[in-house]
Amino acid sequence: MRQTGLAAHAAALLAALLILGGCDEETHRDDPATDGGEIDAQSPCVDDLTFFEEAVMGGVLEPLCQRCHRAGGQAASTDFVLASSAEASALTTNFERVKAIAALERDGVSVLLLKPSGQISHEGGMVIDQPSAEHDALSEMIRRFKTPTVCVAGQAPGVEGPASKLKLLDPEATARKAALQLAGRLPTEAEIARAETDLAGLIAAYTHEEAFYEILKRGFNDVLLTDKYLGGNSATSLLDGEDYPGRFYYQALDEETAAGALAQQHANDSVARGPLELIAHVVREGRPFSEILTADYLLVNPFSAPVYGLDIAFDDPTDPTAWREARIPGLPHAGILTSPILLNRLPTTDTNRNRHRARMIWQFFLATDILKLAERPVSTDAQRQHNPTMNNPDCTICHIPLDPIAGAFMNWDHKGRYRPPEGGWHADMRPPGFSEAEPVPGEAWGASLPWLAARIAADERFATATIHLIFERLIGRAPLSAPSDPADPRFEAKMSAYREERGLIEGVTARFVEADLDLRAGIAAIIDSHLYRATGVEGATAAELAALEALGTAKLLSPEALEAKLIATLGYPWKRRGVDRSRLTHKWELLFFYGGIDSDQITRRAAAPDGLMANVATRMAYEMGCLVPPRDFARPAAQRRLFPLVEATYAPEDDNGFIVPSAEEAIRANIRHLHRHLLDEALTPGDPLEEISWALFLETWREGYAGVRDGSISDQLPYHCRYQRDFETDEALAEGAKLSHDPYYTVRAWGAVLSALLSDWRFLYRR
Repeated sequence: MRQTGLAAHAAALLAALLILGGCDEETHRDDPATDGGEIDAQSPCVDDLTFFEEAVMGGVLEPLCQRCHRAGGQAASTDFVLASSAEASALTTNFERVKAIAALERDGVSVLLLKPSGQISHEGGMVIDQPSAEHDALSEMIRRFKTPTVCVAGQAPGVEGPASKLKLLDPEATARKAALQLAGRLPTEAEIARAETDLAGLIAAYTHEEAFYEILKRGFNDVLLTDKYLGGNSATSLLDGEDYPGRFYYQALDEETAAGALAQQHANDSVARGPLELIAHVVREGRPFSEILTADYLLVNPFSAPVYGLDIAFDDPTDPTAWREARIPGLPHAGILTSPILLNRLPTTDTNRNRHRARMIWQFFLATDILKLAERPVSTDAQRQHNPTMNNPDCTICHIPLDPIAGAFMNWDHKGRYRPPEGGWHADMRPPGFSEAEPVPGEAWGASLPWLAARIAADERFATATIHLIFERLIGRAPLSAPSDPADPRFEAKMSAYREERGLIEGVTARFVEADLDLRAGIAAIIDSHLYRATGVEGATAAELAALEALGTAKLLSPEALEAKLIATLGYPWKRRGVDRSRLTHKWELLFFYGGIDSDQITRRAAAPDGLMANVATRMAYEMGCLVPPRDFARPAAQRRLFPLVEATYAPEDDNGFIVPSAEEAIRANIRHLHRHLLDEALTPGDPLEEISWALFLETWREGYAGVRDGSISDQLPYHCRYQRDFETDEALAEGAKLSHDPYYTVRAWGAVLSALLSDWRFLYRR
């Protein structure tokens, strides 16, 4: 049989794997019959899953078998159906399925060899020759199933491989990174000390802070996009007036009263944020994360409960953060799946028949991109065929997994209302269920979504999907996909990176499952990994560098994350007064210009800055460099965040142009403090980065102070940068508390240094 290009590649690969994998008994493997197949340390070890992926899946099954042996293929009704690579756990799933088939024998020979070689009945006929590279690959795999290869410590993938060349963040730097990312603040001195001995406990503590839940909700809104319905009546108008006659109750209240004003402020947004609050509630209570789907309740607060017609007593009826579990009589709740907000955000039509909803369920909660199941053009014959979604293999590959879940949404219409179809579900679609093999039982017909939610929660892919979601939030990108083009000169490097990351994600997922799906366990496992803590590479070869290229978490901070970092480091957001709109996060300011989303028309955050975003960042740095130094200098030195080691009177030179040593020493020490505080850089005296900042300060000061002395520059600060009013209250400060003059020009010189550091990529990016 003529070998394809991929098969030829597999043949060469197989030869290499057999050499490396221990088939030479003298140098690589002791007798497997007596020692279980353990490989000694004389050569690299190829584990069974890697061999299966490279030689069996890539060299035999994908090119020769999978077109028939897949969902929707001609062999879909057999016991041998391979999972698509679109499924996150496809490799391990297929490994187990092939292992089960390989165990079946006839006259002592595995049917995995007999059928494809045509030695016993096979409807697909003979697809591999004997002998051939494909036959050898299957034979070796069968032998490995019987005698698993055990790689000794030091030769497992990632231990002596490229990952061993990584430089990792130390506990203090990890604590700083995690504190900013999880809690939106810097670690305290006590927490830094704790990081050395109890980093895991410290990370866990961050995930119990209130700021963490806000960050969590923001992250899941990036996926669900339910914040589209914030503001006005956007959310309450989605509800049906017959089902919820009180949906606009707040409009009838007098807005001049405290109760009326609060209701009009919070009612709509409390309904809109119900799904996100449910997610936060499940995590807050330490419950299995699957409860976001299986919860037999919704979450309401004092302002959303009346919308749903629920009479619930709250300890504080004015508190919008007082969320409680509640049930709407007659509705079969299934967590966020039955939320009218999410159902409207996942729209459907009479022709779509919930398929969009089903596709998103597969993607969000089962780690499978349905559209990747059949990435090839549909033939014109398929378009002309009667009901191709039921009958044509080009279509059924997607519709077999898609349509049952679409049918499980049958009781919820395009407006998100509970409206069981009187005539039953569409007869020209597959029965509602989790799959063709698992239809919704008759007794669950009216509560099909709770039934579906339970099935999803019990599926191992739910745990994988959850880890993928938090992986992307913490690492800053989606997990790697397996490379598919062996002709790519970087194929091996990409495969090495993919394999390394896949193993890590599987380990994180296992820890998540062991913790009964507590999301905090998954977060802690990712932060504990070298993928999160990688900060550089040392001593790597060119090939190893290529394999490590995807590692690291440097990512442009979102507008919300950048504002949190400004508050954490400077003490202020980017605005002149507390009552002003935030320049970074308000939709009428610069939110969208800096890559933010509105969850409606703009749904993807900018991954890399463009010219406009660079200008926004520069403007932020200049304005904060003007606004913040006077505020900081007006405090006692012990309370200052930025300038605790200097005073506004510390000029670097006297009026004769001679350096003042004590002032220079203090200024340099404060420069090192700023680098540490803002950029997490521990500089030693004389560091080149210190010299750059010192030169900037000195030259700015010289030019400005000369202007003050000759009268060409005012000794007063620019009007909008003067510290004359309290930031929070906007009340005028007492005369002794104001800072309006800068006779030595030092405040403005420090502003130049601060602006430079705030515009540095190390401040604008998460590292």
